[in-house]
Amino acid sequence: MTIEKRKSRKLRKGGKLLLTLGLVITTALAAAGCSNSQASGSKDTIVLATKGFAESDILANALKLLIENDTDLKTEVKKLDNTLLWNAIDSGDVDAYVEYSGTALINILKLEPEFDPDKAFKTVAAQLKEKKKLIALDPLGFNNTYVLAVRKETADQYGLKTASQLAEKSGDLVFSASEEFLNRPDAWPYIENIYTPKFKEIKSIQDKSLQYQAIDQKLIDVMLPYSTDSQLLKSGLVALEDDKHVFIPYDAFPIVREQTLKDHPELKETLNKLAGKIDEATMQSLNAQVEQDQKPASDVAKAWLKSEGLIK
Repeated sequence: MTIEKRKSRKLRKGGKLLLTLGLVITTALAAAGCSNSQASGSKDTIVLATKGFAESDILANALKLLIENDTDLKTEVKKLDNTLLWNAIDSGDVDAYVEYSGTALINILKLEPEFDPDKAFKTVAAQLKEKKKLIALDPLGFNNTYVLAVRKETADQYGLKTASQLAEKSGDLVFSASEEFLNRPDAWPYIENIYTPKFKEIKSIQDKSLQYQAIDQKLIDVMLPYSTDSQLLKSGLVALEDDKHVFIPYDAFPIVREQTLKDHPELKETLNKLAGKIDEATMQSLNAQVEQDQKPASDVAKAWLKSEGLIK
């Protein structure tokens, strides 16, 4: 074999070795790039969450439809209970959902109750960003908190418009709430301390639907629904004004992961289109369409967004 042929064979072998090393390096760099991309949370599908009840379903679909209308991003909706949802958004498996200021304050951040709505939201927004890397967008406009409610005939008979007036007439009335509410330090004991009602009787009824049945059958006179309950409309109950502000505010607002907003800053403007658009009466009506009329939450959300000119 000539010297030239031996050199040629060595060059070919060396070329194969260089090619193999090149492929290994290229593959490693690609894997590293993929890993960095995943670590940064950058993706084209925004995962939204619902807590699985009508109101949460409607709001999750409203976020979904707005994002799909205004951006090129894809969306996915997951149904998760509170604990799973908080873990999922913390780990990056969920990008956004609608939370309530009172829930964030007490259950997520483990802070003391704050009864002033503006202070509660500002505290929640600051603490979520600092401790959880979550951004609180602008409130939607409604406060889904407890309300003291009576039958219309009871309100008319005693001239009741406020909780203070109810307390004055409470000796003639029967009150009902869940055992949990009656024993929570920030709930019934706080109401007793501020309004000093002296109800004729207090009945513990755990299930909300049974409370509605009881007030309809006049077994009780006063109950504690949520302000956006669709059943309030159906039952014709009168919600009394909490004139001394004893109930923790539960203002609804979207939460978005800070990394998600860095990757897709357009989401802030898009989702803030809902700011101040939904009051308690509107949310009640939307909930009724799902709970009473059995309409799909996605259809209810779409019809409302169109009526507001927010989507085409």
